[in-house]
Amino acid sequence: MITSHLDGNLLTWQVGAMGLVDLPLTGHAYRAPSGEVVWIDPPEVGEHEARLLELGKPAHILVTFRDHDRAVPALLQRHGAKFWAPKGHEGSIPTPDVAFDEGTELPAGLRAIGMPAMGFGEHALVAEAYGLKFAFVGDAVFSFEGMKTPWLVKKLAFKAACGPLQMKRSYRGGDNAAAPEQLRKLAAERPDMLFLSHGHPVTEATHWLEACLK
Repeated sequence: MITSHLDGNLLTWQVGAMGLVDLPLTGHAYRAPSGEVVWIDPPEVGEHEARLLELGKPAHILVTFRDHDRAVPALLQRHGAKFWAPKGHEGSIPTPDVAFDEGTELPAGLRAIGMPAMGFGEHALVAEAYGLKFAFVGDAVFSFEGMKTPWLVKKLAFKAACGPLQMKRSYRGGDNAAAPEQLRKLAAERPDMLFLSHGHPVTEATHWLEACLK
């Protein structure tokens, strides 16, 4: 499935599922107002590739989470893109061309928000364009809306839902106690939308992020 956002300048696609969890891997192809094209947390593109390339060939591929290797190695080789990943040593990603943190100037007008308590160097990527403020998020929050995820999986692995969002009970490689405060950092950015790496895009994003913190 592929959906269009930001006046056609962001395409989001979903493929596969994580084992029995039935939560697809979600990727994003974003064209900034400058014309620069980046892909974020991309899984396999499959039949979607031609449609994604209508935005332009990706000059950069970024991951928000150091365990999001997904289809990154194959896509880097295919498109010759520059690879950006959060600083750190954990995870299964290839060695990045640029290891970034909050102080790094990113392509396409993106800005990194460090959330390492979520594990594996998690950084949300925030931008403001096309009349909206939005953030690309790795594993900080998930959305199960429209998914057939078993009730027991959600009960055991995730906290109670706050609207369309759910936080994990345990952040692998992170700090569970510090995770809520780092989510507060993202909420303080006042995003209108969240583009998740697991689940559909979420509107009224600040409202739902704050609901998760109550």
